[in-house]
Amino acid sequence: MTPIRAQRFVMGTLLLIAVLLMHAGQSWGEYIIWFMIAMLYISAFTGFCPSDTIFAKLFGKNSEGQSCS
Repeated sequence: MTPIRAQRFVMGTLLLIAVLLMHAGQSWGEYIIWFMIAMLYISAFTGFCPSDTIFAKLFGKNSEGQSCS
C-alpha cells in the first residue's frame, strides 16, 4: 500500500466514524470533521501536509507531489 492510499483510507475511516458518532447523538463527532477541514486548509495554504509526512515515514516511501486529500 502506498502512503497516499493509506492516507485516503484513514481519512475515509475517520469521516465514517464522525458521521456514525453524530448520527448516534454524540455531537463531539463533529470535531473530527472540523479537524480534518483545518488540516486540509493548512495544507492548501502552506503546502505542508502533516499526514503526508507521517505516512511517508510509516511506509518508508516518498509521497512527494501529493498533498492532503
